[in-house]
Amino acid sequence: MAGTVLRLITRLNRGGPLRQLAGLAPRLTALGWGGPVACGLAQGGEEDAAAELERRGVPVVRVARLGRRLHPARDARALREVLALIRRVRPDVLHTHMGKAGALGRVAGRIARVPVVHTLHGHHFDAGPLAGALARRAERALARWTARWVCLTPRQARDLTHVHGVAPRERVRIIPPGLDLAELAAAARQPLPRHARPRPDEVRFVWAGRFVPVKDPFALLAAVGRARQPWTLWMLGEGPLRAGFREAVARRGLGARVRAPGPVAEVAPWLAASRGLVLCSRSEGASLAALEAMGLGRAVVTTTVGGMPDVVAHESEGLWVPPGDPGRLAEALDRLAADPALAARLGAAGRERAAARHGADALARATAALYEEVRAGGGTMPRR
Repeated sequence: MAGTVLRLITRLNRGGPLRQLAGLAPRLTALGWGGPVACGLAQGGEEDAAAELERRGVPVVRVARLGRRLHPARDARALREVLALIRRVRPDVLHTHMGKAGALGRVAGRIARVPVVHTLHGHHFDAGPLAGALARRAERALARWTARWVCLTPRQARDLTHVHGVAPRERVRIIPPGLDLAELAAAARQPLPRHARPRPDEVRFVWAGRFVPVKDPFALLAAVGRARQPWTLWMLGEGPLRAGFREAVARRGLGARVRAPGPVAEVAPWLAASRGLVLCSRSEGASLAALEAMGLGRAVVTTTVGGMPDVVAHESEGLWVPPGDPGRLAEALDRLAADPALAARLGAAGRERAAARHGADALARATAALYEEVRAGGGTMPRR
């Protein structure tokens, strides 16, 4: 049995949610669950990557007034746009991603009487005392209009159900993120720009993300200053902190060791040319960059935040460090730089895990089964 799903996401900048949709949507269509992706516009200097979905045959519809920030007048108009889209598409299921789309989508689903599935991509309940409290309050208010929540990791599900008491466990499903490993391997074979190709004796690490406070890029800059091994660091991405980061690199005379070239279309070839990936976030859901590194057989150094301990096993597939600790970051990267056999062992185990647990086909099958479950249950106001 098949149906129509309307997916609503706040924006389609380059990042984990986009890459998940790019792999998931065509496979869901093949399983009989087709439908458009509706999104707002990328903001704040972000690259709008909607063309990546359209290139894969996924129709994209713009919700012009949908934005990240709270704006009552614009949000009311965005809600009307979403309602008009629901009435035109007439989906069996509305699937929302990210905070603002999740809030407006669930209100719209209640009005239009369409069941809503909401995916949590991060650990927003731990985003500081005020922001976390507001996120928990909002999610509890929206709970009666949420048919199912999708969590990416067991830790995320525990936070949602038991730690914060936002959702009843029977309406939460854990569906790990998925990768098209064959496509990832093909992307990894793309050549790097000439200026970015590693020297024969270079040990390189890659960071990929947005230059924003929650990703804590300056912790890595401090780690470079404490390192005992001469590894280099390539910081891939864009964001409001990037200009200040580059200035700090120049001010400290670290330009030969730290590069921040900006956003790249494909992270895979950069990962393939590295010893491993490093993540120093203060909050994280289930980093797709980490899974891509694992899929390519690269070790991962990650802070123990959010769902990352569920994604990367310490001393088995990568190394854990506490958040906000440049000294421990430097120690972990020094270990991998000095011990290529350790890096190779961790990378090989990560590749096995990615192949066994994080395939895109498995993600699509689990998601289609969830849609069937939700449609069979009917209604938009499940009981608590």
